[in-house]
Amino acid sequence: MKSSILLFSMLILVVSLGFAQDMQYVHSQNGDTLVVKDDVEFGHTNTLYNLMHSDSSAPATRVYMLKAGGIYSCANNPSTSKSYQTVIMGPVQNLKKGATVAPPVVSGDYETGINTDGGMNINKALVVANIDLEIGNSAGNGGGWAFFNFGGPSLRLEVDNCIMEHTWWTWLGGPPGYESTFFNNDYFVNLDGHTCRRNGGVVDFNGTTTHQDTLAVQNCSHVNIQGTLYKIRYGQVIDRWLFNHNDFIDCAGFVTMNNGDATNLSMTNSIFVNTQLQDYCPVLSTADVGEVDMDSLAMGLINLRADSTFKANIGTHGVYVDNNVTYWDPSLSTIDATLNAKPTDGNTHWVSQRIVMNTRTTNLFADKTDYPKLVNGTWITQLPTFAKTDVLFGTGLAALKAYAIACVDTSYGTPLASWRQTANPEKTNFVFADWPIPIDLSYSDASLLTAGTNGFPVGDLGWFPTQYASWQAQETAELAHIQSVVNTGKTTGVAREPQALPEKFALQ
Repeated sequence: MKSSILLFSMLILVVSLGFAQDMQYVHSQNGDTLVVKDDVEFGHTNTLYNLMHSDSSAPATRVYMLKAGGIYSCANNPSTSKSYQTVIMGPVQNLKKGATVAPPVVSGDYETGINTDGGMNINKALVVANIDLEIGNSAGNGGGWAFFNFGGPSLRLEVDNCIMEHTWWTWLGGPPGYESTFFNNDYFVNLDGHTCRRNGGVVDFNGTTTHQDTLAVQNCSHVNIQGTLYKIRYGQVIDRWLFNHNDFIDCAGFVTMNNGDATNLSMTNSIFVNTQLQDYCPVLSTADVGEVDMDSLAMGLINLRADSTFKANIGTHGVYVDNNVTYWDPSLSTIDATLNAKPTDGNTHWVSQRIVMNTRTTNLFADKTDYPKLVNGTWITQLPTFAKTDVLFGTGLAALKAYAIACVDTSYGTPLASWRQTANPEKTNFVFADWPIPIDLSYSDASLLTAGTNGFPVGDLGWFPTQYASWQAQETAELAHIQSVVNTGKTTGVAREPQALPEKFALQ
C-alpha cells in the first residue's frame, strides 16, 4: 500500500513539474486557451516555440492566444501538433478597419545577432489569426526564404485576418502534395527583399509537388508587391483554386502565374489596379525559364492554354471569371517605349503584360463549341475612388514603375523598396508593420458598391465591415453558385451538385 501511494505521489510530482515547466511561458489561462507571454515579458526570445514544444499533453481544443502588441520570435521554428488542429491567434478584431489595439507580432527575424530564418512547421492543421506576421525586411540579411512549411502531404493551413509583410521567396513554397491552403481577410504588404524580380509572393507550387487540393483566397488585399503573388508552374495541378473579393494594388509582377493548363479555377469580384507592370520579351523565356508563358506570349491576369492536361480536365471543371475591376494609370503606358528606346539585354521587343488576357486565352473563352465551360463575364475598367491611398498613386507608383523598368534587365540586383510611413522606418532586422494600416480601400463609387455577385461591393470586403457581415451570411450560397458555374459553364441554374470547398475554421 505504501509503495502504491509513493508511486502515485511520484506521478503527481512528475506531472506537476511538467505542468509548471509549461506554465512559465503562460501569462494566464482560460479553459484550454493559454495566453502566451511575449519575448519581452519573459526576458528573452522564443516563448511561443518553448510553450508549444513542451505542451505535449495539450488537449485537442488548445488555443495559443498572443498578447496585443506582444513580440514573438520564431526561433527554432515552432511545430504544430500531429494529432489535432493547432490555433495561434491574437485578439479578435478587423485589422483593416476599426481595430482598437495593435496586433501581436510574430517575426522570423527578431533582433541584431538573431537570424532565425524562422517560420512554422505544419504537421496536421494550423490556423493563424489576427496577427502581424513579419519575415525579415527588404534591407535585411537573408531571413525569410519562406514562412509556412508543410511536414507532409494532405495537411491544412488557414491564415485569417493577418498582416503579412516581406518575404524573400513566398510565404508558402513547394508543399509535398494534396495540401489545402486558405487565405482569408489578410493584408499582404511589401512582399519584397530578394534581388530576383520574380520573388516576393504568397505561394509557389513548383517542381517539388505536382498536386494540391485547394487554394482559396478571399477578402485579401495585396499592396506594393515585387514579384509573382500566386505562382502555379507548368504541370502543377490544383483540384480547386478560388479567388473571390480581393484587392491587388501596385503589384509589379504577375498576380497569378498560371502556365495555362489549370481548370476548376475562378477569379471573381476582385479589383486590379496598377498590376503586372513587368514587361515581357523573348529573352525572358531563357532568363525566367519555367516562369513565363509556354508559348512565349505576354501573360495576362487570366492565362489559359489547351494542352493535354487542360483538355483532360475541362470536361469536368471549367474556368469562371466575372465581376472584376481593372485599371492602369496612364503614366504606365510609357514603360514599353522606354524599354524599347534603348536595348535592354540586347532586346527592343518588350511588350506589355498589363492586360486581362492574351489572344490565345481570349480565343479559348470564345470557343463555346469545344470549351463551353469557360465563362468570361464582366470586366469593369475604372479606378475606384478609394478613401485613403497615401502615396500609392503618387511617389509610390513612380517608384514601382522605375523598379518595373529596371528589373527586367537580367543583371539588375536591387529589390523593390518597401512603402512605409516615415514615423516607422524599416530597421536592419525586426520591424513592426505600419499601424494602424495607413490606407483605407473602401470607396464611394455607386457603380461598384453593388457590382459584385448578389449585389455586394467588388474587392476586399474587409474595408466594408457592415457589408462584410451581410456577405458572410450568404457566403456558402455564393460559393456554391460560383462552383456551379465552374462545373457547368452556365451562369444561371444548377445542373448538378457543386463541389463543395472544405470547411473553413471560423473564429467566434
